[in-house]
Amino acid sequence: MPRWVPFMKVPFRRRVEITAVLVYALITPFTLLAAFYAIVIPIFWFFTIPYLIWMIYYDKTWEHGGKRLEWVRNLRIWSFFRDYFPVSLVASSKLDPKKNYIFGYHPHGIISLGAFCNFATNANGVDQKFPGLTIHPLTLESNFKLPFFRDVLMSFGMSSVSRKGCDNILSSGPGKSIMIVVGGAAESLDAHPGNNELYLKRRKGFVRLALSHGAGLVPMYSFGENDVFDQVSNPRGSFLRRLQQKILQISGIAPPLFNGRGIFTYDFGLLPHRHKIVTVVGDALEVPRISNPSDEVVDFYHQAYIDSLTVLFNKYKDDFGSPTDELKIN
Repeated sequence: MPRWVPFMKVPFRRRVEITAVLVYALITPFTLLAAFYAIVIPIFWFFTIPYLIWMIYYDKTWEHGGKRLEWVRNLRIWSFFRDYFPVSLVASSKLDPKKNYIFGYHPHGIISLGAFCNFATNANGVDQKFPGLTIHPLTLESNFKLPFFRDVLMSFGMSSVSRKGCDNILSSGPGKSIMIVVGGAAESLDAHPGNNELYLKRRKGFVRLALSHGAGLVPMYSFGENDVFDQVSNPRGSFLRRLQQKILQISGIAPPLFNGRGIFTYDFGLLPHRHKIVTVVGDALEVPRISNPSDEVVDFYHQAYIDSLTVLFNKYKDDFGSPTDELKIN
């Protein structure tokens, strides 16, 4: 029997929190639906046509850090979103505002909810915890090809994870930094509750990028990110996993089959479960500036990054995870 939500007994604060998560979940479908109607209904064309011309041919802001709007990032709704799980941000070290940094977020989870809450919004005070730094969360370039949705992303200060986008931000001045979910879509296929498995051994582009700019590498681990959704079993080598990987190769988008909770039931739906997410930020790994680093140098700092991330995980797993947890790096 499904467990139904006893609405008459749910405190008002918790209702507001689930509404905030629902608003977040509806941003993508709502903007895509709005774009569809704006394109197919002639009455809107006086606005739609100039907008599309401007979007396609002139507006390249998504390659330069977006159109960060502080009032959007500081909306009260994001504090309710934070408290739903709850999500928290632990800054274990101080960073120099005169330097540039690449923050590596792990694990990807299904949709990187901790990354959004902690870095796209200011709900956990990331601006105050890292004064002088402007941290831009990065996402796929294809997301900025979608009318209206792109504008929402840019209002959070989000930018393209393309090499050009990264170069533009890191070279734009002291303190300008980026946050990359390093494992990417491939890692979402391992996002099972209780699993701490990363797709990292072959992800070296962010290290090469850091060396070319002399930007410090900051490892982060988000305990609980993999626990907010259930995913259908898809062990490596299974038919489902091979199919998912094929779709990923063709489209660049991973298709995890996941389940959460709904508005009216705790057992089925597309909303995340209430589960604590704690993002811990480690010490920066300082790297030299080398315009054209050799593979050997990249490998050296890549291994140093993995070592730092492993130390961070083991240091905090007793507090925010489980003492028996193990970090697996593929």
